[in-house]
Amino acid sequence: MHFLVTQYLFKRNWTRRAGSILAIIMLISLTGLAAAEEVANLYEASIPVENQDKDKRTDAIRAAFTQVLIRVSGRSDVADAQQFPAITQAIETATRFAQQYRYIKTPAAADTQQPGLALWVRFDETALSKLLRDNHLPVWGTTRPTTLLWLVVDNRGQRQLLGADSHNETDTILQDRAKLRGVPLRLPLLDLTDRTNLHVSDVWGNFESTILQASQRYQTEAVLVGRVFQSYGGNWTGRWSLYAESGRDDWTVTGSSLADVLNPGIDKTAESLAMRYAQVDQVGAGKVLVEVKAVKGLADYNRVVKYLQSISHVTEVQPTELTAESAIFQVTIAGGRLAIARAVALGHVLAAEPVESVPVATLPAETAKANPQQDPGMVVADLIYRLVL
Repeated sequence: MHFLVTQYLFKRNWTRRAGSILAIIMLISLTGLAAAEEVANLYEASIPVENQDKDKRTDAIRAAFTQVLIRVSGRSDVADAQQFPAITQAIETATRFAQQYRYIKTPAAADTQQPGLALWVRFDETALSKLLRDNHLPVWGTTRPTTLLWLVVDNRGQRQLLGADSHNETDTILQDRAKLRGVPLRLPLLDLTDRTNLHVSDVWGNFESTILQASQRYQTEAVLVGRVFQSYGGNWTGRWSLYAESGRDDWTVTGSSLADVLNPGIDKTAESLAMRYAQVDQVGAGKVLVEVKAVKGLADYNRVVKYLQSISHVTEVQPTELTAESAIFQVTIAGGRLAIARAVALGHVLAAEPVESVPVATLPAETAKANPQQDPGMVVADLIYRLVL
């Protein structure tokens, strides 16, 4: 049926006429294409165990389930019994959410020289996502914004800027935490271009304009700036700033170890980005009209349909109108127009265009009710994009 509808729409060619701008796209404040990444294995986790004892396995599955809930929701407080008692109850019966598990060997510990043991668990994506939505918690999809990190570590007067080739304790802590929270993290190259555009003192002073200008070459969705130092008493302090969607978040943490101040930098970043990009399904799915320009044939059409269907929380994509070089789709998605706008802004398939009216044979009843004075031969797309070649 879908194929017949597609063929029928392609054979018809409606004449377009210019119209006034009737709506404005929700803008995502980023110049150029964002370097979003697909995060793999969101619903999997590995927990170290001492042996294959049944009770220890049950405890490990609960720990793995909690870890996955935090990664998918972006919320570190998801297991708080007072806020989310239903989640806490689900954690107690986490084994019913597990699809697969197996024991795996881990690298030998430095002190024992003996290989370790971990329990790997994969959980039911559908059931876990439903659990979060039923409790009005966000579900963060696999396409996530990449964060560029500028970090200076001051070890009692010796300041060092972390780079992509900095394979040290700091890098290990950050990468492990970013993987745990599902945050695509990128470190600067610190090549001649970086060192010309930005100095250690610029990062240490958190000179916003200089840092953001130097970050443009990486085209990431977010920029995280960290300044970490150890006092003469041995305690650590971390000062963090996150720049995303033209907004800025600042926070300071203290701790007795380097990890105590590095981990909260990643944790807060995950929570802040999840608030922007994860979907909370509180009112059910909404239908959004999406027009895509530069669709010049069946190959382009199929590419657009496949892409729209791949967006997290999209349940249906229906073609409603095709012209010689454009197509309009009715997309059903939890989170509505904002959900699509934010998802597309992270990709490299569609580029935003101004919204304009398009003539169709009949005006959908819902649109007519919402716009009783509108010309019945015109329909306004909620979002308009151009297919990126």
